[in-house]
Amino acid sequence: KNQHVTTMKKACLVVVLAAVVGNAAADEVVLATFGSASSLTWQEMNDPVMGGESTGNFSLTANATGKFQGVVKNVSFLGAPGFCQVETTSLFSTNISSFLDGGIALTIAATATPTYGGFKFAFSAVGAPRHHGGHEATGSYKTSFNASSQRIFLPFASFSSDWSDYTGDCDTLDPDGYQHVCCDDDHTDVCPDARRLAQVTGYSIWAEGTEGTFDLEVTQIAAALN
Repeated sequence: KNQHVTTMKKACLVVVLAAVVGNAAADEVVLATFGSASSLTWQEMNDPVMGGESTGNFSLTANATGKFQGVVKNVSFLGAPGFCQVETTSLFSTNISSFLDGGIALTIAATATPTYGGFKFAFSAVGAPRHHGGHEATGSYKTSFNASSQRIFLPFASFSSDWSDYTGDCDTLDPDGYQHVCCDDDHTDVCPDARRLAQVTGYSIWAEGTEGTFDLEVTQIAAALN
């Protein structure tokens, strides 16, 4: 009888541990890693395509990080700082709709420039609205972040599809008089929703709208609940 009770207790413990591990695993799903094991390809682009003078580059390091560095300068005809950008070029579609109440978690190396104020992260998705004045083939959702910690959580509620080409921000009044809007209860149409998150097709990291030198090393991009 004692042996039977012990066996039952062990079985219950296994079930509990399995549930804990399962829940922990479901709290975060890795979307991108860097280095030789990376399944995604990336391409760097700067504002000279729009007449700017910003310079940047992106490389995979021996430490399995993606190193994004450069200098953002003013675009003379815009009268505003330009951008440097690195984006995925791989063809894929990822379903992260189960993380709608969560967001994107970036893991970065300690060598980043925490004082640079123009870092942004964006993701494209099938059916995402294109922002005002946008030139992209498909729409995307974007938000700002600073590199002050090694794990950065970006709630999906902070992303907006209505970001400005002049700043990358969602609260900008463009020179043509158009007022961009951020995701909130009054502007849910610019917020990511489950339908869009079910077909995510690309990621991009930006240094945009702020002059200065930047240096960012990304270890991992994940969808997370917190």
